[in-house]
Amino acid sequence: MFMFVLQAIENFALALIVGGGIVMAAAVRPLLSAKLAISTGSDVAPMYEEISINAWNRYNRLALLSAAALLIVDVIRVLARLSSAYWHLVLAFLMLAALLGKLAVDKQLKQRLNTYAADAVGSKEQNAGHRLVERLTKLILVIALLLVVLPE
Repeated sequence: MFMFVLQAIENFALALIVGGGIVMAAAVRPLLSAKLAISTGSDVAPMYEEISINAWNRYNRLALLSAAALLIVDVIRVLARLSSAYWHLVLAFLMLAALLGKLAVDKQLKQRLNTYAADAVGSKEQNAGHRLVERLTKLILVIALLLVVLPE
């Protein structure tokens, strides 16, 4: 029964991370990017940029909580000697670290947007921050898929 509960928590956490990441990358990001491209140079561009950052920030916080739950489940399994898959623990820790990195970059993006408003939209620094967030998102999704596919 205890293993069943741990497995359910793990499956739910991974479903939130993978499903949410795919929805954000495939649906939300393209929609907001298209709106941002149309309104570049106007007064509404900072608003679309802020909506994009806030949407990703909400997903990142939820994914961070899910990764923390996943890490706790793995620690319990290792400590209770229910599993000896240390690689699973390491991957969960790497995912947690990547999510913390995404939240830090999101904070910088939001601060830059609040400070420079329309000038920040499309700036070199802002675009570099978005590219870093995209790379971290891909890394997180790959790690999550490895945790889903590979047996414990």
